[in-house]
Amino acid sequence: MGLIKHSLSFSIATLISRVLGYVRDALIAYYFGVSSISDAFFVAFRLPNTFRRLFGEGGFNAAFIPIFAKRSKEGTEKSFLNSVFTYYTLFNLITTLIGILFAEGIIRLIAPGVVKKDYFDLAVFMARFLFSYLFFVGLSAFFMAVLNTRGVFFIPAFAQAVFNMVFALCLALGVDLFGYYALILGVLLGGFFQLLFHLPSVLSLGLLPKPTLKRDKDLSLLLKRLLPALMGFGVAQLSFFIDTFLASFLALGAISYLYYANRIFQLPLGALSVGVANSLLSLLSREVDPRNNITLAFRFITLLALPATGGLIVLSKDIIALLYGRGRFSQEDVYIAGSVLAVYSLGLVFFSLQKVLSSVFFAKGDTKRPVLSSLFAVFSEGLLAFLFAFVLKLGVVGLALGTACSSLVGFGYLLFSWKEKSIDLRAYANSLLRGFLATLMMCAFLIAIKPSPYQLLYVIPTACIIYWFILLLFKEPLALRLLKGFIKKGGNS
Repeated sequence: MGLIKHSLSFSIATLISRVLGYVRDALIAYYFGVSSISDAFFVAFRLPNTFRRLFGEGGFNAAFIPIFAKRSKEGTEKSFLNSVFTYYTLFNLITTLIGILFAEGIIRLIAPGVVKKDYFDLAVFMARFLFSYLFFVGLSAFFMAVLNTRGVFFIPAFAQAVFNMVFALCLALGVDLFGYYALILGVLLGGFFQLLFHLPSVLSLGLLPKPTLKRDKDLSLLLKRLLPALMGFGVAQLSFFIDTFLASFLALGAISYLYYANRIFQLPLGALSVGVANSLLSLLSREVDPRNNITLAFRFITLLALPATGGLIVLSKDIIALLYGRGRFSQEDVYIAGSVLAVYSLGLVFFSLQKVLSSVFFAKGDTKRPVLSSLFAVFSEGLLAFLFAFVLKLGVVGLALGTACSSLVGFGYLLFSWKEKSIDLRAYANSLLRGFLATLMMCAFLIAIKPSPYQLLYVIPTACIIYWFILLLFKEPLALRLLKGFIKKGGNS
């Protein structure tokens, strides 16, 4: 049960972070709504925020953890740690400076449609400051990888909650005084405190690195694995750039609608699949029961992703109304953003399984196939998003539909390329069927009661209980196993 324990620890911390993130976003929606200021900010924040996803949620971890775990077993991890930290920090600093100096060109590249819009200069102005966040989040990602290798998952995941908390406070206390400058201040102060939050744990484990220009023997191996890994995860992040690129040619507000809806979509994706993927990578890197852990990861992520998908589809507009529907965020904004969220959620199961299966390849040192998987997914997304949004005239909803469809392409390629198929297909199929039926019953309950936005505060927990109760009635082994574990833990406390 080590996989589930680590996954739950990561997921709980990430869930807290996401909740605070929505407090932050709700304040952005309240003060700025769907406007030229919100569009400018989301365009300017796109690259540094994607850098966080790239390094903090996969790319660096996939390359660093297997090598650092091996060196830790040998007792020679300090030399490797010091060397990687030095060169990683130098690269991080150079990247940040390039972003600041060439902000205007970068904005023109990722969102060419905004060049002729009245908020282009504002987007460039914001970007020059927000690129400084790259430096903070890059170092945070480094310490996250170090702590994950030692089995510490809660602290690194909760560090993002610190960022969201500080950002939200800057908005709540600073908008009246500083206007949209409060957005810039929130990002920079949030990133600084996010980095500081890792240091006590790093110090307590004696893993604070010392700068050195000496090249460790495994530094080249790390680079060899890091470049394809970053390409794989980076290609996956191109999804956000494709959406932004195409949305920049749509009407004012399209970029904001995508951001608000995607933030909610990332809640189950980030809190569940990333936690399972990172935990599985750590376990497989130590060669801990590969077949059983892979099967467990597939079953666990599917049983969590299915009800999340159903709930997001049925309650999409109510969720948007609850989180954002106040201040300058109108009822029309609620309807459009809710429609985008419902379509995004169609790809949740396949995106989650793709992340988990990518970890299986990375643990074996195979970075080529995850890269190709992401390339095929991004290529299909670009074509489908253009088709749905511009040819079929679905607008911003069409962009989300293209993203959802691309998830099936990416996962399908990895599954086809997985020669070993080291998974108990019968056990997984049984869990899939039970989860699907339980999700249908849960959705029927939600449709029948037609909750108002504020009733979601107790309706969603009730729906979760109903879902897991149905799984228990179906005698789903994993649900029964978790229940027995909770009962045993409660009896021992």
